[in-house]
Amino acid sequence: MAGVKKPNPIIFNLALNKAGAKPERSLMIGDSLEADILGAKSLGFHTIHFNAHRENSHDLAPIIYDLEEIKSFL
Repeated sequence: MAGVKKPNPIIFNLALNKAGAKPERSLMIGDSLEADILGAKSLGFHTIHFNAHRENSHDLAPIIYDLEEIKSFL
């Protein structure tokens, strides 16, 4: 629908507009560090990295390894 792929800001802005949300009040939970986490952070989203691919640790966002862990952030 957006005609672009993440991390292009157009796709994140489209989602925000459709939801009537602001990035500073939005949470992106994604499994791609580059496309999901860095893309969303660049616009001011809160982020959680679902590290399903067991990538190296980082300090860019909280990391979870199981979706049940999301509850501890909400």
